Amino acid sequence: MGLEERIPCTEPPPLERVLSQLAADGYASVIAMVDGALVMPKAPPPERWRDVRLRTPDGTVSLVRQDAGVSVVVFGNADDRMRAAQARVLTAIRSALLVG
Repeated sequence: MGLEERIPCTEPPPLERVLSQLAADGYASVIAMVDGALVMPKAPPPERWRDVRLRTPDGTVSLVRQDAGVSVVVFGNADDRMRAAQARVLTAIRSALLVG
């Protein structure tokens, strides 16, 4: 199982806004998969999604849409760097929600 942190929201912020926030914080990341399909690195982020794999400088973080928000998930055996990556993605989502 993974380590999950949930952000309550009725609609998640656009992925482009989350990626921009991460880049502005010096933590450039790219979308690797959307709903089980690989994504080209330069492809624009989709507007609708259920499950996104985000490739960060420290490893892959999953974003999972749920009825009451977005969960940010890392593997259950995540080390400190992966937990820090999870925290950075959570912060970027919260910041992107405030902008919207």
